[in-house]
Amino acid sequence: MLFPWVALFHIGLFVYLVLDYAGSEPITSPLWLQTVYMLLYAGAWLFVCDMKRWAAFVYIGLTSISIVLQLTMKAGYAKDMYTDMMFPVNILFCFFVLFYYKRFE
Repeated sequence: MLFPWVALFHIGLFVYLVLDYAGSEPITSPLWLQTVYMLLYAGAWLFVCDMKRWAAFVYIGLTSISIVLQLTMKAGYAKDMYTDMMFPVNILFCFFVLFYYKRFE
């Protein structure tokens, strides 16, 4: 099944962001919001792998918030710092979640 591979992908990106920002950015930097987004996405997806409906709602909700931020914020530094970098891929993953939604508990 595809879900465990997507979980590894999310966890890998989270680890990459932590390692990338740990040495170069202070913890109060807005760049760490990208890491928080990835932690939330990875955590939600781990429960999606366990076929939990609430996790599907959380993942779709996070993606919806990301889409709203992408569409409402003007291009520039703030948009780069406060929005999720992977929202197109997360939209694709939402389609996978919705496709298997009836199997969730």
